[in-house]
Amino acid sequence: MTAEERMRLIKEFGLDKPLWEQYILYIKNVLRGNLGLSYKYYPQSVWHVIMTRMPYTVFLLGISYSVATVIGIVLGAYAAWRRGSRFDTAMVSLAFATRSMPIFWLGMVFLYVFGVLLGWAPLSGALTPGEVYPSFWSMLADLARHAVLPMTVIILYLVGPPLLITRSLVADALTEPYVRASMAKGVPPRRVLFHHALRPVSLPLSTYTAILLGFVVGGAVFTETVFDWPGVGRLIYEAVMRRDYPLIQGAFFIIAVSVLLANFIVDLIYAYLDPRVRLQ
Repeated sequence: MTAEERMRLIKEFGLDKPLWEQYILYIKNVLRGNLGLSYKYYPQSVWHVIMTRMPYTVFLLGISYSVATVIGIVLGAYAAWRRGSRFDTAMVSLAFATRSMPIFWLGMVFLYVFGVLLGWAPLSGALTPGEVYPSFWSMLADLARHAVLPMTVIILYLVGPPLLITRSLVADALTEPYVRASMAKGVPPRRVLFHHALRPVSLPLSTYTAILLGFVVGGAVFTETVFDWPGVGRLIYEAVMRRDYPLIQGAFFIIAVSVLLANFIVDLIYAYLDPRVRLQ
């Protein structure tokens, strides 16, 4: 580029100002919803670049997080009900084993076994390149086929914490007098487990699952990179490798706001789960 073009870009990005002034301008722009311009995708805005990738991440993480949480809670409740049995030992071992494996290593194993050796799933991407879809449902089916492996990896990685915390909380709840009284009155075991034992521990369980969301986002960077999934996690990796600082800052800012919003929603759900904390 010419010297004039270089100076124009320096002035446009505010790089000719002192650092403290650049920081103040950045805060003002963020408060107005302006996250700046991407270096790589110039002249596209950071907000536009992130929003084009966000649907893929919401689809991948939303389903994976929900399925992992439900499976973990159900398996943890049954493990507490059958505490000390082979099923309990197997569930605890599964939780520790899947949680101790690095998610990028687990992704590469699944990619090699089910993608390369068996050929059951695509190796990368979210859609088949050059594919012409006759309908929306055919496109959705192709998207689901590409998402099977990364979703499975994320579910296995996330199922351990809710399983263990549910097992611990429900195991303590089963020793409470009101639970024993329900069992003595002949209440069906499934109702005792899910209504009398699991429901009272829903508050701390909800808090933990909300905190888990932050780890979900962190794992998405590795998972989307391994499977070349075109989401925000992959975008963060690309931005780091290309030193696209506005894009990195914008992605982290949106992720932080999303996690805070999720925790705020959980606080609102408390009023539904426990009448004692409802606003009058």
